[in-house]
Amino acid sequence: MRSIASLAALALALVAPSAMADPGAASIARPAKLASADVATALAGSAAHHGTEDGAAMADLPQLHSADRKFMSGAYSVAGANHATFTGEGYPVNEFMVFLSGGVTLTSADGTVLEVGPGDSVSIPKGWLGRWDSKGYRKFYVVYDPDKPVE
Repeated sequence: MRSIASLAALALALVAPSAMADPGAASIARPAKLASADVATALAGSAAHHGTEDGAAMADLPQLHSADRKFMSGAYSVAGANHATFTGEGYPVNEFMVFLSGGVTLTSADGTVLEVGPGDSVSIPKGWLGRWDSKGYRKFYVVYDPDKPVE
């Protein structure tokens, strides 16, 4: 099993070529770090975006955007029950997640159920059809959309 640090390094390696493609760019692309020990504090702080998701308190702490803004990583938390159903075009992005606490039940359109808990990682492809159910969680995430910028 890979450590969270090695998974984060892998995610950064995926963005490195596009983020550093122009050596003459005004800014230099650099790795970004968000230590697992600091996630709770960081998500509670003013650097995170706060709001509600399905009535539950949420915090999003974006960590890194690629130069073309089609790749993004960060930490995210939801304190309370949250649910979403993905139909039509389905899940909006390709997303890789590592759950630090809490978890999610993913029920695919064919009825397949996947339980994801603390320490587990899961990848959801863009276009996935199904239902997301959770009682709350904290996670690291990496999202990618080849078609448009991600926010």
